[in-house]
Amino acid sequence: MATRRNWTEDEVADALSLYLRLPFGKFHSSTPQIIRMAERIGRTPSAVAMKLSNLAALDDTLPQRGLANLSAMDRQVWARFRQDPSIVFNAYEAQILQSPQHTPGFSEQRQANWIAKQSEVAERTVIQRRGQSFFREMILNNYRSRCALTGIDDTRLLTASHIVEWQEDDAQRFYPENGICLNALHDRAFDRHLISFDD
Repeated sequence: MATRRNWTEDEVADALSLYLRLPFGKFHSSTPQIIRMAERIGRTPSAVAMKLSNLAALDDTLPQRGLANLSAMDRQVWARFRQDPSIVFNAYEAQILQSPQHTPGFSEQRQANWIAKQSEVAERTVIQRRGQSFFREMILNNYRSRCALTGIDDTRLLTASHIVEWQEDDAQRFYPENGICLNALHDRAFDRHLISFDD
């Protein structure tokens, strides 16, 4: 009989990072993100799906409740996350570092070839905030990939906006409650304080 292995704090933080970015209805063993996490941490996809469902029991923003098989470690990691949400971003960043390098797809390669053939090529540096991808995935998940105002559901037009601006308060950067999903036009207006929202 196989020996039961308890979840470590890092594994639960890793699972919480995935929980925040994955819709509740996808907590099953055939979901690709769950399969990849299971392979990475040496657990079964069913065990990972179960852990996500356990974490849902702690989430009071859900209309439905998760499973009640919570461990003390689950509660501890959730409490740490509520005090310092950057722990889930750190887990997400560790996942990215362990993932195989991105291989460009056909359209990316074609665009790179086209740029290389041009007589004038300008090199540009793009600055992206650490954690922006994680924050975007989490906020789009919270809003079911729909603009909070218009209901637009084309993710190419959606932005994960910080309510308290990124540079204003380090502690607020990764709180799910500090984000709102807006389409590009309303996001621009919100950033420039042309529109605002009540509670």
